[in-house]
Amino acid sequence: MADNTLPGDDVLSRYELWQRLQNQDCDKIVVRNLEATINAGVDAWGRKKAQPALLTISLALKKQFDSAAQADSLDSSTIHYGKLSKNIRAAVHECRAEWMTTNSLALAVEKCALEATGPAELDHFELDVFYPKGSMLGDGAGLIYSVHYEARSMGNKISRVLYLRNVRIPCLIGVNANERQQKQPVIVNLWLDCHPEDRTEDYPQVEDGLVKVVSESSFETLESLSTMAVQKLKEKFARPGDDRDGYIRMRVEKPMAVPFAEAPAIEISRPLNESFRLRLADSTAKKMSDNVTSS
Repeated sequence: MADNTLPGDDVLSRYELWQRLQNQDCDKIVVRNLEATINAGVDAWGRKKAQPALLTISLALKKQFDSAAQADSLDSSTIHYGKLSKNIRAAVHECRAEWMTTNSLALAVEKCALEATGPAELDHFELDVFYPKGSMLGDGAGLIYSVHYEARSMGNKISRVLYLRNVRIPCLIGVNANERQQKQPVIVNLWLDCHPEDRTEDYPQVEDGLVKVVSESSFETLESLSTMAVQKLKEKFARPGDDRDGYIRMRVEKPMAVPFAEAPAIEISRPLNESFRLRLADSTAKKMSDNVTSS
């Protein structure tokens, strides 16, 4: 089996940066929405109970699977996705005896995937754990866990994104007279980037805070609504020590607004710790100024 594990400390990075680190020419093996019942995460009420999950696994190879393609058969240059799926389901089943966090589940699936690769070496690994029962008012909640395998002297570049999918919230929104008379639904998608590993079960609390903020609002524009909602969530959930590199991204759709469109939408992204970002920018600017002065 190829040694894809590394001794260095993992380095948490934003998902966009993690994507840029990837080799875009990699061949990938993907298993999408693998169904499993797992004893991990929490349900919409925050309870630690076994629940259904959909697992999407993406394995990017360091080398192209040319020999398998030329021979039209599975060899050591590729990964047998059937065996990969069976191994992951078996590993998840073995873990059901005790409850685990979503982050621990992701690590277990990553280990299983690495064991299933055989001689093939991985450039990067990605797992999307989606809980259809993890959201009270939306389609579900989940975690995207990603790893880019660096040189052995360096730590892996990892990404953790906690998300809520399609949360439907009635609120007063709009500039027209009829829109001021009755609440209408907005659909909110939320991503928390660079999320700490000990907070991968925060999605029920985040959804509860999101619903309260949006449902009690009465803005005329999606721009104001989204900006206010992000700010309120930052104030409620951001922890200065853990979230200095974190970002919150929100997309708000208004499906009733345009008759011949599915929905107009606004999407914004903000740092969770603005003061840290400002201090970092000031420090960087000062260093650059000092370098110019000394030269």
